[in-house]
Amino acid sequence: MENKNTDPIPVSEILAEFRFYDGNYKREQVDAAIRQKDEIIPHLIEILEDVLSHPYQYIEDENRHEYLYAFMLLGHFKAEEAHHVIADIFSLKDRIPDQLFDDLITENLPIVLLNTCGGSLDRIKSMILDKEVDEYCRNGANRALAYAVAAGYVSRKEVVEFFGQLFTGDEADEISDFWSMLAIKLVDLYPVEIIDAIRQAYEDGWISPGFVRFESFEKSLAKGEAFCLENLRRDFERQSIDDLHKSMSWWACFENKSRKSAAITAEQIQEQKKSQKKKAVDRKKKRKQEKKSRKKNRR
Repeated sequence: MENKNTDPIPVSEILAEFRFYDGNYKREQVDAAIRQKDEIIPHLIEILEDVLSHPYQYIEDENRHEYLYAFMLLGHFKAEEAHHVIADIFSLKDRIPDQLFDDLITENLPIVLLNTCGGSLDRIKSMILDKEVDEYCRNGANRALAYAVAAGYVSRKEVVEFFGQLFTGDEADEISDFWSMLAIKLVDLYPVEIIDAIRQAYEDGWISPGFVRFESFEKSLAKGEAFCLENLRRDFERQSIDDLHKSMSWWACFENKSRKSAAITAEQIQEQKKSQKKKAVDRKKKRKQEKKSRKKNRR
């Protein structure tokens, strides 16, 4: 805790508190980091650069949490100088991003990519176009590009036309959920220019109605562009990490010990994390197997 005369916590102490996981959210250190934004940003970027160079060191030691704070703080700061290292980490192969960031890929990657891009969308687009990038990270980039419309960085039509180029069938494996996840955001972009390509993607089985039904596109187009963009704007605002405590403190890994009769051990925490990850992988495999079965049945 910072003392009464408001002497700041040294950056080295903030980073030391972030480094090792003890079950508690480091609220005071986050506040201190925000107050020392300019000084701490280079150190946070160094952490992510080390993750990029040595990801398995962080994967194997599940008590290392400084990179999670770095990721969220840099997104909160809208630190443009962090954009490329963030995109590079989430472009790593072999499920490395999932092992490192888990649900943050879905919850926070889109807004962090957008916040750090400074209006330049090239790196986000390159993630979308890279078939080697994990499909959930590509979806995070898809969502970031859609939110760029709400942020005023790019026109709706330009993004729709870019997404329209992604329905050739070469963008992912047949059993991938890439197109289904893309469709979820397309609904809010009033994609009148590419509706025929979207319809064909449903007919070809690339988009699963389990994600979003084609009728949702028909309803959105009938309600008009303004209605769709208002939905997009509201979704964009919900993703905000302006209140970083609100965005982070609820994470399941942060246990409020005052509400627990006994503190769980670090080993139990690690086992819970491993179990959650295994369940997520099993769900993904099940979806892909169901999709493959549907394709066989159509043949």
